Amino acid sequence: MKNTFVGFLTLVAIMLLTVEPGQSFSCNDATNQVAPCLGYISGQGGDAPPSECCNGVRALVSSVPTTPDRRAACECLKGAAAAFPAIKDDLANSLFKKCGVSVEFSISKDINCQT
Repeated sequence: MKNTFVGFLTLVAIMLLTVEPGQSFSCNDATNQVAPCLGYISGQGGDAPPSECCNGVRALVSSVPTTPDRRAACECLKGAAAAFPAIKDDLANSLFKKCGVSVEFSISKDINCQT
């Protein structure tokens, strides 16, 4: 668990460095919103994401109404996934659906955020 926490703090630090001033989307906010999902998408959280996770996912999706915002969120989550190797691709890819949210991207280090 300590390694997971240290990895997450590293991830948050990386995301803070990638936020551009004046941008309407905040990568820091996005990582905070999906932080409760970390246990689930790393395979340590049971069969379903916890309610705090899904609440964060819904908040994230509602905070990205425009295409540029959605692309920024996608790039943010892509970077987060790449920086945290414990994330299981199948769980991360199913997260939005399991939370009942429809969105064009997933949490994946391989996703093309420009499409």
